[in-house]
Amino acid sequence: MPPQDSPPPTAPSPDEDTQQTAAACTLRALAAVRPQEAAEQEAERDRPRVSVEPVHALIVVGVLVIALATSLTLLIQQSMSLAHEQSGTPAASAATGAPAAQAPQSAPAASEPARASPDAPAESTVAESTTTAPTFTPVDLNTASQAQLESVKGIGPVTAANIIAYRASAGRFTSVDELLNVHGIGAKTLEKIRPYVGVR
Repeated sequence: MPPQDSPPPTAPSPDEDTQQTAAACTLRALAAVRPQEAAEQEAERDRPRVSVEPVHALIVVGVLVIALATSLTLLIQQSMSLAHEQSGTPAASAATGAPAAQAPQSAPAASEPARASPDAPAESTVAESTTTAPTFTPVDLNTASQAQLESVKGIGPVTAANIIAYRASAGRFTSVDELLNVHGIGAKTLEKIRPYVGVR
């Protein structure tokens, strides 16, 4: 028995073809899409939106690494300069504080030579002006009030209150180093305020 051949596919009749074409045209007309626009949209849809190659990725990674290195360098430089300022602040401000205290007193000392007797030598007037100029006097830890302690750079209201409380409970300070026993004062704070405080 010979094998049966499957019937050949029937080609769509011309009427069906025209009906499908008419339906597609009707849909396009209803959607307000022209055939040209439809083809362009399909071409855009098939095209990749972003094309990234390995070279582009390497460039982006390189830029990010450079930016990170720059920001870390700036951060380290800033922290080093801040640490340098904090370690050098007491000495610099103490050095600048003394001439500022001497400046108002130097004007009367300069007017003294005019009143001095003509027989007095010039050297004695220079010696008088240097000895009469006041020097920077640190705040006495044993007699200072809360406001006086707060005027010292590095001592706030809480630390000043702690110093007064320690003085009340333990008695007079015998040295500036005894401030390490006060709650809230460590070695760094002590070195910062050492030029401004003293014990008499």
